[in-house]
Amino acid sequence: MLVTKSSSTTELPLPPGPRLRGLFRMFSQSPPEFLLGLTREYGDVVRFRGFFPVFSINHPDYVRQILTQAYPKYTKNTIDYRVIARTLGNGLVTNDGPDWTRQRRLMQPVFSGRTINAFDTTINELTAHLATQWVGKRTDEVVWLDRDMSRITFQVVVRTLFGADIDDIADEMVNILAVINQHPLQFSAFMTLYPWLPLPSNRRFLRIKRRLEEIVDGLVAMHREGDGSGNDIVDRLLAARDEETGEGMSEAQIRDEIITLMLAGHETSATALTWTFYLLAQQPDVEARLCEELTRVLGGRAAASGDLPQLPYLKQVVQESMRLYPPVWGIARRCTEETEFGGYRIPRDAYIAITIYALHRHRDYWPDAERFDPDRFDANRTESRHSYSYLPFAAGPRACIGAGMAMLEVQLVLAQLLQRFRARPLAGHPIVPQAVVTLKTRYGLPVNITPR
Repeated sequence: MLVTKSSSTTELPLPPGPRLRGLFRMFSQSPPEFLLGLTREYGDVVRFRGFFPVFSINHPDYVRQILTQAYPKYTKNTIDYRVIARTLGNGLVTNDGPDWTRQRRLMQPVFSGRTINAFDTTINELTAHLATQWVGKRTDEVVWLDRDMSRITFQVVVRTLFGADIDDIADEMVNILAVINQHPLQFSAFMTLYPWLPLPSNRRFLRIKRRLEEIVDGLVAMHREGDGSGNDIVDRLLAARDEETGEGMSEAQIRDEIITLMLAGHETSATALTWTFYLLAQQPDVEARLCEELTRVLGGRAAASGDLPQLPYLKQVVQESMRLYPPVWGIARRCTEETEFGGYRIPRDAYIAITIYALHRHRDYWPDAERFDPDRFDANRTESRHSYSYLPFAAGPRACIGAGMAMLEVQLVLAQLLQRFRARPLAGHPIVPQAVVTLKTRYGLPVNITPR
């Protein structure tokens, strides 16, 4: 049952949930697993209290209501997004209301399919450079795959944003973005809302933020002086004009959007690649089937964007990897009106958590949910599944603007590397998900690389 506010809503009960002390500590240890456990014990609408009451929603019908059908009533005015905005400013991820609508309208043409597909050459060149480095590795040498994936996806986002490399500061930028990719409710991240407090973590954050803004402002200034390629994303952002007003973006907005694209554009793709390599190593039969497809279609060459329709199993593997380990593992909203989900009352101004990690393991929609099975995404099996049971890039008007770019990048990197190498995790190394802004591997992913 799904309805919005009515005269009888206030008579409905609040959702069920645990009443134990120490819940926030349990939540902080592994938010996705904690919220998954709650949904399996109490159902698709759950209430619990940490620092504040949280209403967890885990049914595709209710998620569609929040993200699409009534999305203006569910804002991003939450503590999570206020913390993230300390880094991203008013970029698309954190912006809200009419300002977000205008900004999305300005940026949407920049991410058209034709524009994105033209970046396949850049992605393949950078992947080939990484492959050259892997060729020189001894079979017993440890390669930190998560770091290599973070580095290559950062290089891709920089080349596509700026039309040039900034390899001289690439490692510094990767480290900066890793530092600011914290869970928003982590103490040091939360304290950035109070920058005047003389805490070591605040001083460090402000120093890092100033350096990040300095680098981005310098790169934008170079473009304004004509040093860009004329066809990269920053040039397109600088040239973008609102159809209704004819206005472009301010300096501050350009900076916020670039920082947002840098973090979201490289970290989510790196996370997806890391988990996909890990899952393939656990399922050699899936890896063998994928490599057979790649060899048959590509014959050892890199894939262009036009090859991807002939590589359906490659896409299925990526989709299934992002089902089990969605790079963005959860979404927060605040409802502006009292409403109802499943016969339970959700108060006005309630904090709503949509845990994509849990939604992707909903047993009504994903049988044997913990199993890595790319055939779930075979074209003949997806038609009967609820369209809001799988949301790696969210959904509705606020769906990720870079989804097409992310899918292109992940598939092209895999297509080239898997034809040439096997990556096997070190035996005994713990593989534990870590929920920061993205869903990373807490202890990294050390592997041995061997040629095929």
